[in-house]
Amino acid sequence: MTKHSAEWRKREEALETDEDMIYFQGDYVLDLIADTDYPSFDVEGVNKTFMEWEHHKHEDIMGFRNNSYRSLMTGNMSPKHHTPWIDALDDSMESYLKNKKTL
Repeated sequence: MTKHSAEWRKREEALETDEDMIYFQGDYVLDLIADTDYPSFDVEGVNKTFMEWEHHKHEDIMGFRNNSYRSLMTGNMSPKHHTPWIDALDDSMESYLKNKKTL
């Protein structure tokens, strides 16, 4: 167990970019799944979605939350929020679930 952890730690310490860190995390999840009875899922798809999110964050730190992404479990695209994140000052359930057409 100590050797296994040391190998992952050594690899982690060599990471340089955000992309490296995202793929490292995905590889670690795959390693955990391989040794457990946890059901497999599209880890590469998660990596790609996380990468897209990370690029949006670098493009616009104040606007990256305005994007939506496809669920890798259901295939459904999440709806965009009705209000840009920076202007969405009401975080109540009613406001969050408000339909864009009712604004």
